[in-house]
Amino acid sequence: MKKTNLIILLVVLVGGAAYLGYLSKIGTEAEAAVITVPSTLPDYTLNDINGKANSIHQLAGTKPTLFVYFNSTCHLCQDELAALSKRIKEFKDYNLIFTTVEPLEEMIGFVDGLGIKGESNVHFLLDSRMEVASFYKIRSVPSIFVYDAKKQLVAEYVGITEVDLLLEKLAG
Repeated sequence: MKKTNLIILLVVLVGGAAYLGYLSKIGTEAEAAVITVPSTLPDYTLNDINGKANSIHQLAGTKPTLFVYFNSTCHLCQDELAALSKRIKEFKDYNLIFTTVEPLEEMIGFVDGLGIKGESNVHFLLDSRMEVASFYKIRSVPSIFVYDAKKQLVAEYVGITEVDLLLEKLAG
């Protein structure tokens, strides 16, 4: 009986050690696959919701910029953009660039409903060829990138992000 218990214990210990080794190998491979966001705001030219071509760098100008990649059918994006819209006056010293891959017809009603389309520092761009999505390797929306006045990345977020945190990062 003692011999059987000893064999079972030995098998459990060896099996556990092998499993932990397997898990540590998975962690190493996952870390190697981490995607890093480029540290400078990209300068693509995209059409806005009125069909006009705009350079992202020109829209950002010399102000800190909040760059948000979104989809109007995503409930997280809807919540995030609604929260930003409610506090739009607090963003008066910053540029906000909202970009999506979806066709204009699918998102125009959403943009109109936000009530911020007429703000001079708010820009909605269409990434119809997925250039920006590829640049950032967008995997989830909303994807939010905060840049300083020199167009250098300050912070990046995926999912709903507190407006106060975004304002803090923009203020530097």
